[in-house]
Amino acid sequence: MWQQQAFVLDSKFNAYRASNHPNFRTLYIRRRSQLLREKSKQDDMIPSNTIRRKYLRIRSSILQNRYNIHFDMQSNSACSQSTSLMSLNKEKQLEVDLLPRNYDFLSSPIPTTQAQASRAIVGNNTIEENYAFNNVHHIYDQHSDAVTVLKFANNDKSKLCCASNDGTLSICDVLTSPPCVKAILRYHTGPVTGCDWSASDELIASCSTDSTICFWDAIRHCCLRCVSDPFYSSVLVCVFNPINNNILITGNKAGFVCVLNVSTGMYPKGGKYKIGGQILSLAVNSSGKIIWVGNDKSEILSLKLNNNDSIVLTKCHRILTSPNRGAITCLSWKSWISREARDPMLLANCANNILCLYKVCENDGGSLCLKKKFLVPHAHSNHLLRSTFCPIMSFRQGACVVTSSEDSSVYFVDVERDSNYAVNRLQGHACVTLGVTFNYDETILATSDIQGIIIIWSRQCQKQQIL
Repeated sequence: MWQQQAFVLDSKFNAYRASNHPNFRTLYIRRRSQLLREKSKQDDMIPSNTIRRKYLRIRSSILQNRYNIHFDMQSNSACSQSTSLMSLNKEKQLEVDLLPRNYDFLSSPIPTTQAQASRAIVGNNTIEENYAFNNVHHIYDQHSDAVTVLKFANNDKSKLCCASNDGTLSICDVLTSPPCVKAILRYHTGPVTGCDWSASDELIASCSTDSTICFWDAIRHCCLRCVSDPFYSSVLVCVFNPINNNILITGNKAGFVCVLNVSTGMYPKGGKYKIGGQILSLAVNSSGKIIWVGNDKSEILSLKLNNNDSIVLTKCHRILTSPNRGAITCLSWKSWISREARDPMLLANCANNILCLYKVCENDGGSLCLKKKFLVPHAHSNHLLRSTFCPIMSFRQGACVVTSSEDSSVYFVDVERDSNYAVNRLQGHACVTLGVTFNYDETILATSDIQGIIIIWSRQCQKQQIL
């Protein structure tokens, strides 16, 4: 199939794409595979093999010129049948080189109106149509207290981990028929304040106000190890290092950020740093070297993690998000997968009715530059509201983030707009909403509230034509 040939071609050049951002390459090739599979269902719409061959020739030429790499396609047995499709004569190469390149890499942090062809790939829908998550797929009520954190598995679009103030975690499968609770994990003696999946989805880490961190077998649903906080303080947040899943980063009520070795259960020397206040949120970039920390004093700090010879945390930058001292209840990092923009972004929920979007300068120790602020109902620091980037951003005009709020709604916010930026509002909850999370292919959204209710949302079905 021509889709397979196109995917093989993209895979060949993937090693040269964004060499310093391995997560970018993984997400790009995963999204590329998804689009090609979707297009294979519409194969009859492609007029002829001539157009397919022309597409492969042009794409091969663009990639070779872009990365200055010229493969000998005849030496590759996997593509030996399509050798003639992968080369262009000099005249055609010159024609491709003269194509206009009027992309704007600096003025906007998100896909712009210039991405006409890319938007056509995903149906040219409006952003409101892309994020019409109005269908309630299922409602869970297995927890007796607030569900503060929701996390989908990294490589599984159906497994959901829920952390609750009732002292338990639950693992749900949202795509079985009917959706079910696979397991309830009990070990903590206090409210569970955070959880995270390892990159392989084999481990789940959880933390609690009982001053412990637990590691769970995500398949057998048993506790493998329980480690106490080095300062015997309530642990309020935890996150795996994305590059080295043998490292867990935690933040506690005493204001310390700590690095924990998962395999030994030990805290290495140099792996503790005093921030101050209560550490409520953490975010780590894709290289695992920069950590952003949010506390209850409206401060965001960036720390550098040196893991060459020994684990050492060093302070880089500190910013004050607001003079009103609103707690930073959530931090989310994302590298935009867009040909119009390459700047990583940091999203922050601040308990003074503000959702902040920052541009990240990773070469400067994770310094932040405020891009935009959005008004979101959030006045109380004890309400740990969460937000997240929508995971698929490659080919759409506009880009959305999703945030919970104190008015019981869940908001979809288009960060490109200066006004009327709420493109969708979900109103299924009856109280303050807390957790929000997408599965990796953006087909399911999960939200939770302070009463312990979890709602699974699916995309709105396409309207049927009226006969």
